[in-house]
Amino acid sequence: MLDAHQLNIFLIAAETLNFTKAAEQLHMSQPSVSQHIRALEKHFDTKLFIRQGRSLSLSDAGRTLIPLARQFVKQSTCIDEAMSSLKGQIQGRICIACNAPAGKYILPEFFAKFHRQYPEVTIACQTDTCEMPYELLQKGTTHFVVSDQVNGLALGMESQDIFQEDICLITAPDHPWAEQQSVAIDQLQEGMFILPDENTSTFQTINAQLLEHGTSLRQLDTFLTLSNPEAIIMSVEKGLGVGFASRVIAGQLAKVTCIPIAETQISRVVSISHNTNQPSTEARKAFWDFIVRISAEIQS
Repeated sequence: MLDAHQLNIFLIAAETLNFTKAAEQLHMSQPSVSQHIRALEKHFDTKLFIRQGRSLSLSDAGRTLIPLARQFVKQSTCIDEAMSSLKGQIQGRICIACNAPAGKYILPEFFAKFHRQYPEVTIACQTDTCEMPYELLQKGTTHFVVSDQVNGLALGMESQDIFQEDICLITAPDHPWAEQQSVAIDQLQEGMFILPDENTSTFQTINAQLLEHGTSLRQLDTFLTLSNPEAIIMSVEKGLGVGFASRVIAGQLAKVTCIPIAETQISRVVSISHNTNQPSTEARKAFWDFIVRISAEIQS
């Protein structure tokens, strides 16, 4: 009989193509992962992986099994959670993709509050740069996305604003601008900037709001671009230049000075989204209701 646990091990191994890395993700030993894979191959009487020296690749049978295994594991999880809910228990695992400020600096304390209320529910939060988080939402591999990019959501996606994030101009404490109450937009031309990469939502948010006042980030004297927001803040702290950053991250990460821009307030609205076309569980419903209910507390 097929085992959902074994199929989940297969999926992680298929994703990593490395039994050692799969074992680390699953908190298992590498020999145990190998044993479960061999048991699956014996069950199907076919090889799921092709082993060539140290390299590992999927066989045709392995590639065929991936979507079927995902559906089986998902359905098994839904059954377990549904039966637990009949006993008044809410349990399960929730997978969330967050932008960096939300996932690292804002939401963890609220995840902890949710866990205290629902101790049988665990949360897996991914804060790495994710190019297509909404594709994962459509596939069902991610249950929620917390992001400021919600334009053009596909049919069936539901989104709810949860907080507004301020983005400020930052300088080292000994920079001349640090003594000012605010910096005029015209003054930005005098700075030497460390900016986020143009493909990041931070760059796009700042640039769009500066364009309303006749200025573009591309017009500024920029000697360095970094895709990591923490790297920008640390570079500014060292006095290498000035930049822009989330006020939340800047306030917790380094000794930098946040300065308002006189003519505008740069901010972005961060929302939580989920796919109503995917089968839900009691745990996911509880999490959605919890986050929406406490959005004012998150904002404060």
